[in-house]
Amino acid sequence: MMAATTIEGRIPEALLAHMAALVLSPALPVAYPDIAFTPPAGPYLRVYFIPNGTERLFIGNGEPNLHQGILQVTVVFPAGKGAVKPNDVAGAIANHFGEGTKLAITGGFVRIDKRPSIAPAMQDTDRIQIPVSINWIAYI
Repeated sequence: MMAATTIEGRIPEALLAHMAALVLSPALPVAYPDIAFTPPAGPYLRVYFIPNGTERLFIGNGEPNLHQGILQVTVVFPAGKGAVKPNDVAGAIANHFGEGTKLAITGGFVRIDKRPSIAPAMQDTDRIQIPVSINWIAYI
């Protein structure tokens, strides 16, 4: 795998590498953006990288910009097994991307400034899904 050479590549590279370092017991399969994945019958995680608009903070050219967005990790479990375990997994993800987490990238850091938000469970016919929204920022 080739290392990213732009800020638009380095930010997801750092966030996805941090996601890959998450240790769960038992381990769960992870569906990463634009990587082939066949959902298993059991629980798994689905990751979405959602960049938001870049903001210019200073008048001068070449000054840092604010890059921001969301890394969303959806916890997917079979329906009918209760909400405790999927919410516990969501909490473990939130802890892994805790407030103050700094991920070094060339030229600066990607920072998690607040605890990730865990949304209410969404019920499908055969699955329960719990989105964990991880807001990130980078001044580069």
